[in-house]
Amino acid sequence: MANDFLKIFSDGWEKFKSAVPSYDSPHYNKQVEAVLRCGDPIFGFSQYLCLNCGKDSRIVAHSCKSKFCLRCGRVDGENFAQSIAAKLYEDVDYRHVVLTIPSQFRTNFCKHRFTGDLYSAFISMGWDFVKSFMKEVAGVVLECGCIVVLHTVGRKSDYKPHLHIMLMSGGISPEGQWISLKRFDFSILNRTWKKTLLAGMRNWDELGEFESVFSESESRYKGFYAHIDVNPAPKKRRNLIRYLSKYLCRPQISLKRLLQYSSKKDEVVYKYNSHSSGKNEIERTNIINFIGRMVQQILPPRFKRIRYYGLQSPSNRSRLTAKVCEAVGRLVLLPEIERRSAVPTRSCYKDLIELWWGEDPFRCKECGHQMDLARIWKFGKGWIFNIFDLLFGHDIGPPGNLPDLCYD
Repeated sequence: MANDFLKIFSDGWEKFKSAVPSYDSPHYNKQVEAVLRCGDPIFGFSQYLCLNCGKDSRIVAHSCKSKFCLRCGRVDGENFAQSIAAKLYEDVDYRHVVLTIPSQFRTNFCKHRFTGDLYSAFISMGWDFVKSFMKEVAGVVLECGCIVVLHTVGRKSDYKPHLHIMLMSGGISPEGQWISLKRFDFSILNRTWKKTLLAGMRNWDELGEFESVFSESESRYKGFYAHIDVNPAPKKRRNLIRYLSKYLCRPQISLKRLLQYSSKKDEVVYKYNSHSSGKNEIERTNIINFIGRMVQQILPPRFKRIRYYGLQSPSNRSRLTAKVCEAVGRLVLLPEIERRSAVPTRSCYKDLIELWWGEDPFRCKECGHQMDLARIWKFGKGWIFNIFDLLFGHDIGPPGNLPDLCYD
């Protein structure tokens, strides 16, 4: 099933654009074309050679780097989880919060998916909720912090905008003391989120697009779902990264969920874990509908789906770190703050292969030495790097396992 996702888009993308012309734009075409070309060496690759014995080599096809790509999305998810883990304070507990919207709001959200205005306002509402919630639980205004992540995909891979929040389980009082999150009535969650969301939407909705659903939404809680994990997030770095990857970095669909694809029957079959039953259920749909469910998860150009607020703000990180550590009673020297902020948060190809499969992809199978980058080839440009040209003025190195391509 590894190629079914690509086959579906290869077979149905042009038909989908004819059926839904609003997606026939440079932005969406670029995303889909990048995915279809991803991992194919004909569009670019790097070659690694063992310069010790010259008997082993490895071709690494260039990736598209698109978050929409299931291959690159997994890599982006790992890097994203590491990036967030590096920004969390070691001595502070964090709670995972999920905020959803009523189903009647989704149609209007979907109408504005091509621009980032409503999405940005929605994320800001998450921060407004955090401030109101912390104040009501603590009984005093706290200086708190959180990381808000926008998700637009539901368990069924359908369009369900919602927010995931990594919330500091406490805050700093006006007196400079750290106040931890106490036990509270869980009805506060839904009540506060409903009030915050409706107020935020009324403030954003200058044209009155949502007016027809406001009156219905105000009379009931249904749809204003707010959930907070009872237990804090793990503190060990590896466990924390695994936790963040599971809940905050989930792609629109995984390859293992795709069960069957038939272009003749015009059918795509995939499974999903139902929230209501708690079991895996089967979804059958046609190609056009499936592609629509996938591409509506693509965010507008240059949109930032991750926002940092309050004590988690990236601005003046050293000052905020010192302030938090002082409040929780931990002495932290400036060099340690700088070291923590300098932790690498991105994994390269070698790191990920070692993480996923437990092997070094660049260790020579013949002599055990590390292979070196020897050549880089790009589509339309030819060879853009050749270590032998740099060292000797011409290519005298072994060819290795080069693809059968016309390079120039």
